[in-house]
Amino acid sequence: MIHALRVRLLGRVTASLNGHDLDLGPPRQRTLFATLAARAGEPVSRKELVDAIWGMDAPPTVESSVYTYVARLRRGLEPDRASRAPSGLLLNDGSGYLLNLTPGNVDAARFEQRLEEARRLRRAGAPAEALAELEEALALWHGTAFGGAAGPFADAERVRLGELRFTAVEDRAEVLLALDRHPEVIGELSGLVKRHPLRERLRHLLMRAYYRSGRQADALAEFRDVRTLLVRELGLEPGDELRRCHELILRGDPLRQTVNVLGSAPAQLPRDVPAFTGREEELRRLRAYASEAEAGGETGLILIDGGPGVGKTALAVRLAHELAARYPDGQLHVDLRGFSGAPPLSATEALRQLLGETPADPGSYRSLMAGRRLLVLLDNAESAEQVRPLLAGTRSCLMIVTSRNRLSGLVARDGARRLTLGAMPDGDAAELMRRIMGEPGRPALVEACAGLPVALRIAAERVLMGALNEFSGPDDLLKVLHADDDDPSSVRTLFSWSYRALPRYAQQMFHALGRHAEREVSLDTAARAAGLLVEQAGLALDRLASAHLVEKAGRDRFRLHGLMHAYAKELATNKPRPEGPPSR
Repeated sequence: MIHALRVRLLGRVTASLNGHDLDLGPPRQRTLFATLAARAGEPVSRKELVDAIWGMDAPPTVESSVYTYVARLRRGLEPDRASRAPSGLLLNDGSGYLLNLTPGNVDAARFEQRLEEARRLRRAGAPAEALAELEEALALWHGTAFGGAAGPFADAERVRLGELRFTAVEDRAEVLLALDRHPEVIGELSGLVKRHPLRERLRHLLMRAYYRSGRQADALAEFRDVRTLLVRELGLEPGDELRRCHELILRGDPLRQTVNVLGSAPAQLPRDVPAFTGREEELRRLRAYASEAEAGGETGLILIDGGPGVGKTALAVRLAHELAARYPDGQLHVDLRGFSGAPPLSATEALRQLLGETPADPGSYRSLMAGRRLLVLLDNAESAEQVRPLLAGTRSCLMIVTSRNRLSGLVARDGARRLTLGAMPDGDAAELMRRIMGEPGRPALVEACAGLPVALRIAAERVLMGALNEFSGPDDLLKVLHADDDDPSSVRTLFSWSYRALPRYAQQMFHALGRHAEREVSLDTAARAAGLLVEQAGLALDRLASAHLVEKAGRDRFRLHGLMHAYAKELATNKPRPEGPPSR
């Protein structure tokens, strides 16, 4: 690596070589250089460069423009290099270019490294050392990031780095409060609040600084001012953190523990599932997904979908525990209740559960996560729309989402890497029953449980209790697959939550499949059984497949596993038939 090259991105984009400033050329050429510098030491494809500089407005001659900019930059970087000699600084890797530079020679990379170190020191109980790191980080700034550069990449990085800078200022104020340097916080934040009057964390820190300096009236006035603005400008009341701070001031509390939950390292993951069995290939793929996202500089977004009772949550929790050490700023978890006996959580409710006292809005949530290495498990999601406000806006986080629906929008729009979880293989299913019972499960019982871990666990427990000595097949088995005093663990209940979430035309088709004697059915047969046009029946079956209540068994053929067919037969026998959909 060449170490004499220094790059500034935290202000106007500039570069110097051996102490001499370089001419980076016009805005688009400067942007190309800045894009390579932001990913120092990594290859950047020509397509990525075009997208970064021109976005959707790339002209037909864009390739020649890229070559021209690279040639000019090479001449500026290495004026003494022979015309045909290979460049030692701006390398061609075949599909794109690489700036031969260590990240430590780029101020933006050093800024983020110092923020990480400051957070580590805060967790270690070393506020003075953390303060020194934050001050060194902030001293690297010399204006608005990516100054003189233009295009989608520069615009996005300008926003991202600007938010990180603001977060660093707030973190510094928090550390100063921990060191009882309240007057400094007042001096620095009072002017900043005037420029950003709706930023609630700033107000919260300033209120604490006033109060702990003996200026209770000023602290209360700060709350009244921000409340008036929020109500007038946004129609919102202050968030939980500000309201709680206000209440504590009124009560005379010393306010030494009013710190955002992300100031420490939360550990919210559920406990790992005992006797977790199999799923080695799935875990290998999921680990690879997380590593690919990290290597590509992306926000990791993993989606695990599958039918009720197939073990999505258990797999996600196992993965989260395995990866937790990579995310030292903490692990967050929330059950979104997409399929349960209660209404699904709204984004606001989910944010309150994730962050406790923190203002429950996506903007504040993403600001608090910026630059932190956090793992977030969003379990039991109903839709992409429910999940999207909870996604991190920073590349340092990993999001794991589970759902009974396919949530195709998360894949298409948000770049999620999907794993669809199927039934356990017979060998793993038998091993799971053996671990619980202490003896091998009967093959017929293992087969009847359809590879569903929840069914296998309950069946093993019923055998141990002597409540499952005989059964004639899935129909009988469904009646006894429930855990005493725990209705949500009943297989029938788990199935019912998926059924109730279906539109009425899909429910009608599900009833028709229950009236059909065979578990596998063709599209034409299903249409006749449901009394629908073939086109309507296709829509209904696709909806059932998306909810993982049926699976595709070939072209225009669909199949239910034994327990699901037994449940469909129960509904067809005991429930009135709902109406079907209109024709398209």
